[in-house]
Amino acid sequence: MSTALPLRFTPQYAEPPAPSPAASIYEHIKQTYGAECTEVIAKRNTIICNQGSGPQGLHLIEKGEIMLSRLSPDGRETLISILGPGEFFGESSLLSGTTVTFSATATKRSHLLLLPGRKFSLLLEDPRVCRILLEAIAQQCNDAWTQLEVLGCTRVRDKVRSGLAWLSEKIGVETHDGVRIDINQTQLARMLGCAREALSREVSELKRSRTIDVRYGNGKKSLVLVNPQSRR
Repeated sequence: MSTALPLRFTPQYAEPPAPSPAASIYEHIKQTYGAECTEVIAKRNTIICNQGSGPQGLHLIEKGEIMLSRLSPDGRETLISILGPGEFFGESSLLSGTTVTFSATATKRSHLLLLPGRKFSLLLEDPRVCRILLEAIAQQCNDAWTQLEVLGCTRVRDKVRSGLAWLSEKIGVETHDGVRIDINQTQLARMLGCAREALSREVSELKRSRTIDVRYGNGKKSLVLVNPQSRR
């Protein structure tokens, strides 16, 4: 049986969502150590760091979009995550003292702040920051396990449906028409570990059944998991 695509819609009177752990750490670092950070301006397709390189520090994203990917020993590249303003990366190598386990590339012009490793060590002396950092890492671990489950699906149909259900919870934005996922099909194929052509066929099938729609805005393509109530 193929995986269903759950939709989630928040009533207008619902409480606003609490800030994510990543956003909380971002604001704390910017307020406390902003003057000691190095500003990094990256043009589109600029590589911020390479898999296997030494730790540079903690990168905080002010504007733009950063794509994290990992290359397997046999040369296959898997998209791990797409990060936006208020998020950060590089903490794992700083905590473990090992090389960076992914490559980070700007998918659009981006502004970042680089917190030196020595300042990151000071963060760990604050119990509140440590707790928030653990929450952020725990969420990353949950996402990694979910992505492994998606990658383990043998049928493309199940990969796509499981992947869209996961991404709707991870990066989905609720709109009147449904849950918008700001990711193009090439990125989605790399994240789910399937061929671009096979993914296109599944997306076309979901469009025919009016389960999803493809929208264009601000020069970017997005997928929308359609709200059943908006189908007319």
